Amino acid sequence: MVMSFKKAFNQIIDFLEKVENQYRIKYYLVGGILVSIYSETRTTQDIDFVSDLNSANYNIGSYIQILKQNDFYPLQDWDTTALLAEDTKLLQYLDKQERIKFDNYIIDYQSKSKYKKIGPIGIKRRARVNLGKECWAASKEDYILSKLVFGGWQDYYDALGCWMRFHEKLDLSHLEKTSKELGINKEYKLLESGIDDPDEYFEKLKNY
Repeated sequence: MVMSFKKAFNQIIDFLEKVENQYRIKYYLVGGILVSIYSETRTTQDIDFVSDLNSANYNIGSYIQILKQNDFYPLQDWDTTALLAEDTKLLQYLDKQERIKFDNYIIDYQSKSKYKKIGPIGIKRRARVNLGKECWAASKEDYILSKLVFGGWQDYYDALGCWMRFHEKLDLSHLEKTSKELGINKEYKLLESGIDDPDEYFEKLKNY
């Protein structure tokens, strides 16, 4: 599985770097793949990233044609994948080994949902990182914010790990301002207060 994951990771990073250079489609990595450099090491089975088709005037259909040409395979079929993505702004597909799943989030500039609003914020502040290959990733601040937006137990634990490792170097003004814009300021305030137990965090959040 480790070798399969590495091959899939190399395939997707080579692809994303190529399409940004060739087609001007910007991207950045999010989710569990960043835990090893931003939080605490744990395994992940999927590779999550965000694509900004709007940056190059592509749509989901034309983007899927590029995916087909680069040895990616749908979970079901491409027509179903495209139909679902038009509604959810999420493309899910497999690497050329057909073993590792990619969750490819498409930025939606029109949505008012906090789950979608994090995308345009993240693309502006993405950071260059090294995960064995140089690539674009969510900034540390936006990694924390996205974890607080999605709000699960593991999400808070990941956000907490990043906060504890890097809080002296983080852009606190961005975190404060953007957490208000996303409607997660109380979540951020609890994180900032230093709660190091996710269970305590959720208990206090419930009674905030």
